[in-house]
Amino acid sequence: MGEPIRVLHILQRMEAGGTQALLMNIYRKIDRTKVQFDFLVVYKEKQFYDDEIEKMGGHVYKLSFREDLNLPKFQKDLAVFFAQHHEYKIVHCHAYTIGYFCLKAAKKAGIPVRIAHSHNNETVHDIKYLPKLFMQRMFTKNATDLFACSEEAGKYLFKDKPFQVLKNAIDSQNFIADVDTRNAIRKELGLKDKFVVGHVGRLHPQKNHDFLIDVFAEIKKKKQSGRKRTFGLCAFSWK
Repeated sequence: MGEPIRVLHILQRMEAGGTQALLMNIYRKIDRTKVQFDFLVVYKEKQFYDDEIEKMGGHVYKLSFREDLNLPKFQKDLAVFFAQHHEYKIVHCHAYTIGYFCLKAAKKAGIPVRIAHSHNNETVHDIKYLPKLFMQRMFTKNATDLFACSEEAGKYLFKDKPFQVLKNAIDSQNFIADVDTRNAIRKELGLKDKFVVGHVGRLHPQKNHDFLIDVFAEIKKKKQSGRKRTFGLCAFSWK
């Protein structure tokens, strides 16, 4: 059997985030004798999935752009990277803020398949909004294929350009209800016999926690007005 096809995924970093979890779900299930994933990130620090990726035969290559914000150096580093790595025929970019530069370097290196992927249908309106908007428009210029996790995400980022919806995959077996596990965890958290509304996600404006808090408040009002049963709220979040 020959060497597996190596796909280079480009992200900000391999932290415990949504896009990263999606990629790892896929990575764990694919036949890695036929297809291998590698990752190019723009932080030098050790990251959440580094060890697992290495154990599965993948590599994590680290540039420093998000730490030093040195754009000329970043472009030079990309050119050097692709000059040293001729094994890639597919580059899959998940970060539109750096995507233009990465896909441009991949195109210049002669990589035939260059994918731009949209994972969101909105951009946070903060001080970086206008630069982000500009980079969104530049994202597709050097791409050969456009992927989106939904119709809304594709239309938002790619406008009137044709794209393919690639729905986020999960292992449904991990979410099958188990009474024993449920009872054990509720007991551990002190939530036995309580009505609980849970949330799991990072504390970021994109997750719309203001709205979530309003929803929690309304649920609490309804529950407390109709019965005397104990009420609990539980939120698991990370930065």
